Amino acid sequence: MAALTLSGKFPICLALAAIGAPAFAATDTHAQAQAIGGDQRTAFDIPAQPLDAALAQYFRLTGVQLLYDSALTAGRRSTAVRGNYSPREAMRLLLRGTGLIARYSRTNAAIITTPDARGEAPLIPLGRVVVRERIATPRPTAIQRLEFYGRLANELHAYLRDDRRTHRLTFDMRASIRIAGGAIERIRIDRSSGDARADRLVAEVLAGRRVSAPPEGIAQPLLVALKGKRTVGD
Repeated sequence: MAALTLSGKFPICLALAAIGAPAFAATDTHAQAQAIGGDQRTAFDIPAQPLDAALAQYFRLTGVQLLYDSALTAGRRSTAVRGNYSPREAMRLLLRGTGLIARYSRTNAAIITTPDARGEAPLIPLGRVVVRERIATPRPTAIQRLEFYGRLANELHAYLRDDRRTHRLTFDMRASIRIAGGAIERIRIDRSSGDARADRLVAEVLAGRRVSAPPEGIAQPLLVALKGKRTVGD
């Protein structure tokens, strides 16, 4: 799954994953992620819980990009992390006893993997991203996946930002999309925003739009979490 928060007049939060693995969204502000980055210590209060949920909470606190296969985290539980730690210290504690480690390519980007796994290509900065996915064969590289998620997030953001129907709309929902022939072939609201009109408008704006095609090996449909809100002065 990929989750990122985009800045601008119309911030959209997106979390992407293949259906078949639960997905989550991150909703922190860009400013918060910048403040916590690097080795700066921050207060953590993450209880022991299913590892997927713990990683989602860690992402919301730190904004650190995470890339991992949902098969690795399925059935694993995190260790509780409570106290003031740097993001790397907190990650080591969170993964303790899971058999997994975090390999960093930069301060704010890491791959969750096993100690004996071969090193993957380095991550590239695409904003704050969390990716959980079910990978088919052949397996796209980390860079291919992150490049795709970054392009798709920007495309969805632009459509929702630029359309008068959704430019000032407040919503928080999850939808599954299928991409075929370079366009969104199908969109289905899986978790309503609680506003049927908002759900309908978002689906109408995105349906049929031209978007980047997923690299071969990424299973569809993709689960996307979308959040839009008015900003001060909008």
